[in-house]
Amino acid sequence: MSEAEKRSVHTDALATLGTIIDGSAGRDAIHLAVHPVRAQVRLYPGENVGADGSKNDPVGIVDPFLRAPVKPGEMFWLVIYPRTITSLRHVWVHPAFPDEAEVETANRVTRKLSGESEQWLREFASSNDVPDYESMMQALSRSTSNPCFNDNGNAAIPAEFWEHYEAVTGISVRNDDRAEFFRCAC
Repeated sequence: MSEAEKRSVHTDALATLGTIIDGSAGRDAIHLAVHPVRAQVRLYPGENVGADGSKNDPVGIVDPFLRAPVKPGEMFWLVIYPRTITSLRHVWVHPAFPDEAEVETANRVTRKLSGESEQWLREFASSNDVPDYESMMQALSRSTSNPCFNDNGNAAIPAEFWEHYEAVTGISVRNDDRAEFFRCAC
């Protein structure tokens, strides 16, 4: 039996990752669970982050190999804390994330709702005093609590607006951060 065949599937690195190690550790390789997440706030490489892309209820860290911060709305790899997943086979299970079958069903529903919601937002933009859909979405990417335009534009934002915005962007907006008006001349 070769040396490689004698090695255990369990690795010292995985067992000790996240701790200070002694000098007896040798070179190793490990698997880490990752999940694509949309940042809700500005995040830094290696920063603790929740499953929803916020700093609440951390379940892992922002991709530590990034060379720049992640801006709100950008997608990044969430690296799940070691030894917290309940299954790993390149498809993994963790209590903070839904099962893959649930995710696929949710994705199908989201794609349908997202298209309907985008249409609703486009109609809102064209029938209200905002420059256009793209400018409106750009203003919201800068601030949901105080969205404003450099051009002309003032419009009340109805409560249902935020459900459509969340469906299109995948970003959950806290009630405290939901503006009631767009305005111009920031």
